[in-house]
Amino acid sequence: MEPVGFLDRILGRLSGNSTMVLGVWMGPYWTAVQTENGTGLATTCLDAGPTHGQHAQHMADAGTLAGRPAVEVARHVSSSFPLARSMGLAALNALLPEPAGKVSERNAGELAAERAAGKTVGVVGWFPFIPQWQRVAARVEIFEQDPVTGFEMTSERASRLAACDVLCLTASTLLNGTLDGLLQAARPDSWKMLVGPSAPLCRDALDLGFDAICGARVVDPSPVVRVIQEGGCFQQIRRTGAVRLLNLTA
Repeated sequence: MEPVGFLDRILGRLSGNSTMVLGVWMGPYWTAVQTENGTGLATTCLDAGPTHGQHAQHMADAGTLAGRPAVEVARHVSSSFPLARSMGLAALNALLPEPAGKVSERNAGELAAERAAGKTVGVVGWFPFIPQWQRVAARVEIFEQDPVTGFEMTSERASRLAACDVLCLTASTLLNGTLDGLLQAARPDSWKMLVGPSAPLCRDALDLGFDAICGARVVDPSPVVRVIQEGGCFQQIRRTGAVRLLNLTA
């Protein structure tokens, strides 16, 4: 039996939700799904395959997604098709209620810097606050896609991850299939943070292996959707004032 992944476990706890999808928007950089409960975001991922002709990449259910149960759409997080995974994660995020517990709007870089002082910090992804961590940490290990092995969890990478006291993981690991392997390779006692608008802001995400989740909540979907439709990046979405950046900590 295949092990149940991080996102599947969160989705399993939402299985009784009857919320319906109101709309789906997929821009070149961001995907949004609006439900009766709220609007969720995820990074748009697409294979390098053909985009036209008989074998072009496409969403099989395009044009029929609005009006479907949001849980059904969210199940696409397990799809082998990257674009479908993006839609599924956005739908999952749209299903999540307003986070409860230790919630703040502190800068994610500052939050991690407190834990990084004098420690070995592992970073998966790119963040503007990496130089800040390099000034206070004993060492910063940056894990990037290898030109030969891609995102494969090699023994060398696993050893480096196990040596990290603090781990900061981009929420894109939820979409490229690497998150579960990263969590398995990390030390159980390391302090772990998941960062990005795609991150599920919920207590379940903390219970499944993280000490902090730094994500986004859409408070007004109209301007967010407009920017996504016009090919905007997250900085442009944020400038609309329609998204709150929140930190949820254990």
